Amino acid sequence: MPSRQRLLLLQLPRLDPDVTTPGENVMLAAACLQSALARSPEGAHWEVISVPAMQDSADNAKLLAAVQTLRPDVIGATLYLWNIERTLCLLAALKQSLPHLRIIVGGPEVAREHPLLFSRISAKRESPRPLGAGVDVAVIGEGEPVFPDILTALRRNGHTRWRNVAWLRKDRLVFGTRPPPTRPLIDLLPPANHPVCRPDAQGMAYLETNRGCPMRCAFCCYNLRRKGWSSLPPAEVARRIRILRQRGAREIRLVDPTFNAHPRFRAILGVLRRANADRQLKFFVELRADTLTEPDAAALAAANVAEAEVGVQSTDPVVLRCIHRPTNLNRVLAGIERLQRHGIRPTIDFMYGLPHQGLDDIERSLAVLERFPAAHQQFLPTLLLPGTELRDRAAELHLRAQPLPPYRMQSTDRLTAHQLAAIESLAEERLGRFDTPTRRFVGRQLPDLFAERATVNICVPESRRARPRALQCSHLWRAVGLDRRYISNRRAIIFRGSDLFAQRQSIVSTIRNAARREPDILWQFVLAPAHEEPLDLLDILIATIRRLPPHWLDRLVSPAGTRRFAARRLFVRLPRGQAFDPAWRDAAEALLTGRFH
Repeated sequence: MPSRQRLLLLQLPRLDPDVTTPGENVMLAAACLQSALARSPEGAHWEVISVPAMQDSADNAKLLAAVQTLRPDVIGATLYLWNIERTLCLLAALKQSLPHLRIIVGGPEVAREHPLLFSRISAKRESPRPLGAGVDVAVIGEGEPVFPDILTALRRNGHTRWRNVAWLRKDRLVFGTRPPPTRPLIDLLPPANHPVCRPDAQGMAYLETNRGCPMRCAFCCYNLRRKGWSSLPPAEVARRIRILRQRGAREIRLVDPTFNAHPRFRAILGVLRRANADRQLKFFVELRADTLTEPDAAALAAANVAEAEVGVQSTDPVVLRCIHRPTNLNRVLAGIERLQRHGIRPTIDFMYGLPHQGLDDIERSLAVLERFPAAHQQFLPTLLLPGTELRDRAAELHLRAQPLPPYRMQSTDRLTAHQLAAIESLAEERLGRFDTPTRRFVGRQLPDLFAERATVNICVPESRRARPRALQCSHLWRAVGLDRRYISNRRAIIFRGSDLFAQRQSIVSTIRNAARREPDILWQFVLAPAHEEPLDLLDILIATIRRLPPHWLDRLVSPAGTRRFAARRLFVRLPRGQAFDPAWRDAAEALLTGRFH
């Protein structure tokens, strides 16, 4: 029998600058694909190789070297808006070093007319790096039914004809015309006892009981990629919960898009209640509040559903009709109140930057959120995601968004960029921040510093003080160890010295080279001065960071018309036992707080 080809399934993590919470990168899609392949005769021709252990923690250079060592024949990569740029750059580099390699991409971010996969316009404008290069096959929507056929075609140097699968032909990706096959959900998910079906280190597990959504929201592409319904039988749901409990689950998040629209909603609720009779598990769901009855809320509470997410989005009927959410606001509020009466904490979602939305709707939305102070309040910017109706109608509706991820709305037919930025400030003032920004930029203790740190002593010998440019970044680069000693995708460089301002050019060069060599990881640049340095030094370094190619995380935290930075941040660590002028310290903190997230 011929030797089997080697398949690697990759999913790069979302890099989080917040050090207070553990990151997660649950590879559910990869497990579903691997399970689909194992159930197919095509599975006999492939060896699925283990993903590198460093996938979630390594920088690009170390991860590239690890994958090169594995020498896969095919890589299947799952793309999200937070990892698509980094993943495509890594895949392009792998394609150069492994010419035989063929690449399949899928996931929520893959869509027709995607600016990084099926278009060249935005990538050239915002990023000097080649994006999308090297992709051989792109899959929209469910990959499990077509994945074995794709591998068969790759092995035989052919192609499929499914209309949700695009193949590289003459330097462009071309879709087929045949409708893809469909499979029941139980045949798409990994078996209940599969190793991926287990909780994370914090005891959180994920369970999908149904695919299909009755909503047709214009800002979402789920309904465009999934027609009809497919559900797990109640007995199978009970079995999966039992196994998750045995494996240490304390919380289970049901990832069904609209839980109480499940065709067998009440039967599944009964399963949850019986499987959790001792109430040792907590469940988290997403549901429609306007259709929620009092008995349903009581049944959710009896099953120990701790939190339920409710999407309201807007209070304006004109806006709701445009985005295909003809919701009765009074019924929604009544449903939220039912949840609270039964001890279920609601997560309430509103959006700003929707088409036809004016400032009056913004005010009413904030007022609704303020009515529920015990709820998890979310007032979120509209994202013009590839593949959605809103993006397809952007010109018609006079919508303008960032061309690259995360595609934040920049202006609408009713709201300017200035107004959108003001709305975000108003929401923060009235509701508080919706994520965790840096707690302190200047101080003896900096609680947000990354664990991997390289310290550079750049004190200049007396003989060289007359020519500070002699200390170019080469020796600093070696000193910070951007070589095999450091591997993390979250890294801090600490510059310690008695005259940092005199060596500002060396620091600037090191910052530039760090971001150029590893553009996708998160960087912290920390000044450790011996005394008060001119604040002009901070201005110079802020300007240096501003001129770097943008990172997706910076776009995420930047209100319309502004630029804030979260992926590369500047700190000042004060030495112990050395008194610093409080006015200088406060001025430095204010300066950095105004520029960094």
